[in-house]
Amino acid sequence: TMISKGAPVAKPKLSDVAALAGVSPTTVSRVLNNRGYLSEATRTKVHEAVQQLGYRPNAIARSLQGQRSQTVGLIFPTVANPFYGEMVYQLENHLADAGYRVILCNSEDHPEQEKRYLDMLFANQVDGIITGAHSDALVNVPHAQAPLVTVDRRETGFYPNIRSDNYGGAHAATEHLIATGAQTIVHVTSTLGEHNERQRGYREAMLDAGLTPEFVELGFRPSLGLKREMLYRYLDERADSAEPVDAVFASNDNYAALALGWARTRGIRVPEDFQVIGYDGTQTVQLLMPELATVIQPIEGIARRAVQRLLELIERQDASTASAAPADSTSEGSAYLPGDVLPIELHLGATVRTIPDLSLVEPDTSAPDELQ
Repeated sequence: TMISKGAPVAKPKLSDVAALAGVSPTTVSRVLNNRGYLSEATRTKVHEAVQQLGYRPNAIARSLQGQRSQTVGLIFPTVANPFYGEMVYQLENHLADAGYRVILCNSEDHPEQEKRYLDMLFANQVDGIITGAHSDALVNVPHAQAPLVTVDRRETGFYPNIRSDNYGGAHAATEHLIATGAQTIVHVTSTLGEHNERQRGYREAMLDAGLTPEFVELGFRPSLGLKREMLYRYLDERADSAEPVDAVFASNDNYAALALGWARTRGIRVPEDFQVIGYDGTQTVQLLMPELATVIQPIEGIARRAVQRLLELIERQDASTASAAPADSTSEGSAYLPGDVLPIELHLGATVRTIPDLSLVEPDTSAPDELQ
């Protein structure tokens, strides 16, 4: 149904634009935010409807009226990291589908910077925040001024935390390396800590096999070039020792790439004499390094779930405001609870050996029957 030009809609809404263009409100939002793959015909219909109705989204006016600003803040360490870059891309896509714009903040893992960003986002009256920053700034903000969801952080109990099965992924990767016959398996990580689930998965798999866990801690702050120097120095020293490293389980694909670079420059055969498994499995890494064995995180699934949980919190807060009930994050039935754990996929590329088929090994007939 077309709306007559002679009957303009007073203060037209996004739904009015959708009705006039004959599309869904989500499609209108995608066109206005220039998100996703839409036909030129659809874009034209939406823009013509916007012009005909005189529709003007006014986020500032909405926030002044105590309504939603249709803006969400994203705080992540750095989008230069492929995992965070792809995560932010997916989050922005899902938020745009729901009619939200984003303010992106790169915290560089500085607690002070993260606190400043939180203050700035609260001052801008964002409708919600999604963060994957590593500092403890959020632990000290138990009652945020806007709904908040965390991604791949340690549980605080205050906010839903959406992550993949870090423990299971690390345990499966380490078990595979052990099954191939690797003995000296080192875990390369940024920082060690009691809440590090990848560290725990690796450690328990090693101990279960009677092997000694060994860690290389590179830190969050040093540049990738400095981390390469640190890792190369460690592996070189071990190569000259009685127990050279024969496998690396890295906590991300950047560190796995550094380990492979070391082997290549030293003329060490991969995977015959040195194996590597990474973590994250972003589309960029899968495209550029298809040979890399890695634990693939469901990044799109994590982003979709994080946005879903945030929208639920925003709706809950709106309902609480409307009923004048206090939005207490610790109240019974609150959505501010530990979040969701999504399954991982272990991709076994050419940087690891296959597990030998023990069924093909001839049994030792010299042993007594009862011991066979």
